[in-house]
Amino acid sequence: MENANKLQIVYPDEEHGVRHPHCPHGPTLLFQTCDQLADKPAFAYYACAAHRDKRLCSFQLSAEQLTPQKLAKRYDLRCYINSYKKERQKLLAGYHDHCLHYCLHCNVPLLRDDQALHVGHEMVWNLTNDLLCDPTRFLRPMDDDKSQAQYFFDDKALKFFGKCFQNLGITKVVCMGAPRLHAFLVNNFSEIQSFLLDFDHRLFFFYDDKNFAWYNMCNNHFFDKQQSLIFEEFLKCTPKEKLLIFTDPPFGCRTEPIAGTLRQLTHTFNLMNNLPHQPLPIFWIFPYFSEHYIQQEMPHMRMCDYKVNYTNHCAYTNVGEKCRKLGSPVRVFTNVPLELLHLPVEEEYKYCALCQRYTALENRHCAKCGNCPAKNGSTYRHCELCGCCVKPNYVHCKNCRRCTQTEEHECKIYQANQHCWICLQKGHTELMCAEWCRHHSVGFVNRGDKIITCLLCKRKGHNERNCRQRSSYLEEITFMGMTEVKIK
Repeated sequence: MENANKLQIVYPDEEHGVRHPHCPHGPTLLFQTCDQLADKPAFAYYACAAHRDKRLCSFQLSAEQLTPQKLAKRYDLRCYINSYKKERQKLLAGYHDHCLHYCLHCNVPLLRDDQALHVGHEMVWNLTNDLLCDPTRFLRPMDDDKSQAQYFFDDKALKFFGKCFQNLGITKVVCMGAPRLHAFLVNNFSEIQSFLLDFDHRLFFFYDDKNFAWYNMCNNHFFDKQQSLIFEEFLKCTPKEKLLIFTDPPFGCRTEPIAGTLRQLTHTFNLMNNLPHQPLPIFWIFPYFSEHYIQQEMPHMRMCDYKVNYTNHCAYTNVGEKCRKLGSPVRVFTNVPLELLHLPVEEEYKYCALCQRYTALENRHCAKCGNCPAKNGSTYRHCELCGCCVKPNYVHCKNCRRCTQTEEHECKIYQANQHCWICLQKGHTELMCAEWCRHHSVGFVNRGDKIITCLLCKRKGHNERNCRQRSSYLEEITFMGMTEVKIK
């Protein structure tokens, strides 16, 4: 199995008996690789869920060294929490006197009497009400991709999200790592309540506990117990209320912990509302090329064509000298039916009557594939030898049975990184599938054909992945996002 040699992450879930030791940032994640022959972890260790850089959190513990004492240890952050709340009180007091400033070097709010301690520091003087209502407009964004990289949505994206929530009848939004969206909703949509869960402690200064919690999205950890209780009250909904979870994780995050947190939040929501199991609407902002990883963890999530632009990233936008010519690669992944999301036509989106959903203007419907297949902002073309639509600059390699980039293409290296369309395992293509050969002969494949031949049903025009008779030849069992294939 492919996953046997892959670094796997075990998510902490103390409610169901999966206990992990804590670091200062909450429950750790268990990282492990499995030995195919010994049927046990080749190595396993616990490490911080928030930081991959040991300079930011040095906690690392071998699974073999775990003891009951280390499992029970907790880190008391009340002194930090109390100091942050005191600074917040200072901010509130200064606001009434119209003499509130902010030191960007020390990341603290200042009154008039505090200025002498910050001579030479970069300051924001005389904070206006508009800035206080949206601190992301003047705070320096965190820029560590290994832990917390803050990129803020542009105004068009904010308006699109707000309009989507209105159309869906959303009355409550959990903004998980999306402080600018939280501010936008609070300031512009009185009918929508927003609660911000964020790892940035600076937001303590601007939001009270009624709508903010200091939080680690990679392990669903609340640093302040009181804030977690208030958040649970926020999750309680009347029959007329509808709640949505919106998350914008750092793109360096693995998808497993984010998916684990979304599942735990959904479980808590159902528990607080005495429901057996009701899925929550989710918006997950991530690059289009992570679609496979998201769907491994949450198969019901689908990618919307809307290109999400940020104001402070040169590549994740459609403006500026360094912008990507095909537009931002960031998309919305959601379990909301895509036909319910109305993409703005003024931003070059259109409605496809055949797909019955909005799509990008350059995304043309393919009658053979039965959908609008483009994902990266270009117009895909249908390859008869692949049996599917591919990027326009790709060229077909008959030896690999794939369309690929022509530069530096070496068949052996390329095939070692491909997933077989028959057994779904990584490391080979269909012509070299040992599992299929044990039960069936691959048969003669004419590499001069101008159209692909399916190795399962022996019919032309489609590949094994898209074969309508696939279930007649293969038994596929999916559990926790992992699919195992058995040859019939």
